[in-house]
Amino acid sequence: MADPERSAPLVNDAATAVNALPGFEAYVSTLAGILLDPETHTPLTLGIFGDWGSGKTSLMLQLKDKVTSGKEGRPTHRAVWFNAWKYNQEQALWRALLLALLDDLERLIPRDRPPDAADGAEPAQLLSTLRQALYRDAAWTEKGAVRPDWGQALTAGAGLAFGLVLRSVGLGAVQEEALKAFGKGESVSQLSQLVQAFKREELVHEQTQLRSLEQFQANFARLVEVLVRREGAEDRKLVLFVDDLDRCTPDKAVQILEALKLFLDVPGCITVLALSGKEIENAILLRYQGKVNPKEYLEKIIQVPFILPPIEDKVMAEYVKTLAPMLPETCAEVFALGLAEPNPRQVKRVLNSFLLLNRLQGALPAPPQSITPVRLAKFVTIQHAYPEFYALLRRKDPGYLPELEAHFRSLGAGERVISGKDAAAVQLAEDLRDFQTNEALRRLLCLGAKVEERFDNLKPLDVQSFIMLAQRATVPAAPAVIRTPLSFEPELRPVAADAFWMGTSDEQVKALCRRYAWAKEADFKDEQPQRELTLPEYHIGRYPVTNAEYAEFVHATGRRAPRHWDGQTYPEELSSHPVVYVTWHDALAYVEWLQEKTGQPYRLPTEAEWEKAARGADGRLWPWGNDWDEQKCNMKLSGPGGTTPARQYSPAGDSPYGCADMAGNVWEWCSTLYKAYPYTTDDGRENLDTDGNRVLRGGSWYAENPGWVRCAARIDLRPAFDDDNLGFRVARGSLR
Repeated sequence: MADPERSAPLVNDAATAVNALPGFEAYVSTLAGILLDPETHTPLTLGIFGDWGSGKTSLMLQLKDKVTSGKEGRPTHRAVWFNAWKYNQEQALWRALLLALLDDLERLIPRDRPPDAADGAEPAQLLSTLRQALYRDAAWTEKGAVRPDWGQALTAGAGLAFGLVLRSVGLGAVQEEALKAFGKGESVSQLSQLVQAFKREELVHEQTQLRSLEQFQANFARLVEVLVRREGAEDRKLVLFVDDLDRCTPDKAVQILEALKLFLDVPGCITVLALSGKEIENAILLRYQGKVNPKEYLEKIIQVPFILPPIEDKVMAEYVKTLAPMLPETCAEVFALGLAEPNPRQVKRVLNSFLLLNRLQGALPAPPQSITPVRLAKFVTIQHAYPEFYALLRRKDPGYLPELEAHFRSLGAGERVISGKDAAAVQLAEDLRDFQTNEALRRLLCLGAKVEERFDNLKPLDVQSFIMLAQRATVPAAPAVIRTPLSFEPELRPVAADAFWMGTSDEQVKALCRRYAWAKEADFKDEQPQRELTLPEYHIGRYPVTNAEYAEFVHATGRRAPRHWDGQTYPEELSSHPVVYVTWHDALAYVEWLQEKTGQPYRLPTEAEWEKAARGADGRLWPWGNDWDEQKCNMKLSGPGGTTPARQYSPAGDSPYGCADMAGNVWEWCSTLYKAYPYTTDDGRENLDTDGNRVLRGGSWYAENPGWVRCAARIDLRPAFDDDNLGFRVARGSLR
């Protein structure tokens, strides 16, 4: 059990220059060298490109520290940090950027007052002039207030013109209103004069904007020269760091890019941008409606692009160890190597989920023994990085996890996963076909060779414990879609057309009575005489129908749900358990719906088909052979006292045809009317419309002795009866 008091602390997602990713030092040193080099020409814009969570902010923080720490602690450059996303709600984000920059420069005056400039330029006066310019009507990106020629506008129609001004509309709206007025009978000459009055003002306004832009840039260049690059410090530069630009709305992101070019493109000024190339290119496309090439646009803004490379496995493993030094060695490898394309933010998130769940299971009074640190680390990684596979385990079958890992490990350490036609030949469940070619998932599952680091030695019920624990750290979301063509269709196994022995012979009865104390001759009368039968080829369900599969039928048809469900929702922890509390009529309705839905000849198996699928052609007593083994099925002697996942005892307890749970777990309805042996198909016992008790096979979790879970054991019940140990499986094929 993990000791909560000694567990590693959780980590936050704040970017920091401390404990940054190993390997970033080389990037910082190189980039800082460019910024600090006196020969570097300015203005200059450096773009740091990387996906969200890749460490761009941490890299910029380290870079900022580097360029502002000079000899004897005296700053080499003046650095300003601007988080664009924090100001995203501002109508004019460009203005917020410029004001933040001016505010920071103002703080330099009392601490590091420059000498008087030769031309008498005062920094405080320049700052005031620049601030005022930002609030004039001639703001560079905002549409100036529409100021009509009142003489002409009022001549055209005072009421219309006044209404437009009150609503602060632009020229497009003027034209729109003019057309509406024309429809109401206004004269064409009056409306034309009105539009022209507004149009002339707009042209004059744009000329004012142009003059204001030129003046602002000139004043800003002078401020940088006086305050930052003054006499004796000509090599100093103003370095502006802009973070989280790609998190802004497209129009605001482009505002910032254009402001950098229009206002801050002056000597001595360097801008460092952190952005996602894909996101910013999409923003440019949206802003200019596809009329501008995003790559060419960025080339004009950014002179030095730097793309963060993928983080090497060893580097990421070392990073994880710095975050949680108390982790076992293999756990650190899981978080570093198990994710398909890991980045620091993703690793921190998965690590925190693990630390939370590890503490939680350590605090439980009786934690499941199957939950070990490395297994839990792997499972949490699956939950976060492979949501479709996690959904398959949670909603359909936990046993898919041991099965897939066993398959991957069987390939050998040096082999890669197979694909294409070769992959289709591998005997895996149909639901797993899409995952068996996933190289990253293979690498994750094959990490660690110790018994306590593997899933391929666990049962489905053990995996269910991980699912129940992992749900404590799951953000509620829409269910992931399982990538199967027909997720509601049960998995089948073929049964060849050959002879088998149905029933129990006298010799078998005598042998059982000699060997087992529970065996009494009278108990076998219902299974005699034994008879050899030959059945045509057919398919039968590999497992009993599960709650998850039956739910598709309930939701589609509105049929009464089993009484242990909550309305039409089954208990999630029972998703891969056999459905129970179903009558023979319910089972029959399910296969009829399945037939209609798929166009395939689904039906309930006859009791002869069920028995052949369970015992094969050699007449064995139990699906696995003639020797009783309580560890190979779910019954009262060894089971948990209720149903178990359909794969819990597979493959050890499987039949010769690969069918699971044919001994114990639930009694299974067959199509057959109960009648005495010998079995024959022409005596009406396979008539679905005849009243009478129907046969059930397989025994259940409630069975008290091994005799009830033999392949030949049979009982009968009223078709309207249901209970917590009654279920069914399907068959497919024509009855001939």
